[in-house]
Amino acid sequence: MALPSQTIAAIQAAGAAIFNADAALKEAVQSYAEQVKLSMQDNPFSHHNDGLYSDWKTVARLSRAVSQVESEFTKIYLAATDLTAATTPAVLAMPAIAAMPAMVADDLTIVQEIGATDAKIKKSRKVQAVSNAEPPRPLRGNAAMLLAKLQQVLNARSFQAVNRAALAVDIGMAKGSIGAAIDKLIETGHLVESDAGDFKLGAAGEA
Repeated sequence: MALPSQTIAAIQAAGAAIFNADAALKEAVQSYAEQVKLSMQDNPFSHHNDGLYSDWKTVARLSRAVSQVESEFTKIYLAATDLTAATTPAVLAMPAIAAMPAMVADDLTIVQEIGATDAKIKKSRKVQAVSNAEPPRPLRGNAAMLLAKLQQVLNARSFQAVNRAALAVDIGMAKGSIGAAIDKLIETGHLVESDAGDFKLGAAGEA
């Protein structure tokens, strides 16, 4: 039994609307892509890039979703027209049928551009983080004095017990200052303390 011509016309009209929406979204994705590229070229470290890039990905996802709907709707349209092919002259084909291969190729290009730009943004942020990192400040005062002494008696391979009172006398430092100096050396990575309270040189303390 053939479907009524009004039904075929309704399916065709819906398909044309989906096709137009798909084409418009793909244009929007390309427009966002150009905006992201220009913004990255102007200032790759701008916080504005985050929002713009996020919007670009959202529009790209919408475009892909509508493309999938278009593909499914084309199947619906073809199945409906097959029912009427034997008894009714064929109606005009949906515009999406002829345009689908090109649209799929464009969508793959968009996805590739998103991946490439995402990698560039992450790399730029990593470079910025490294360039903004402050170099470690050289030790001064009691911490420097204590480290110089500990480098003579400790190594980085094994923990050893340390007599704090004897250290204070040996380097001429007040007993109350030894603890603060040790805490400083642990904080800066020059010294490592075990659970038992023993010590060894840290990576920074070996130099």
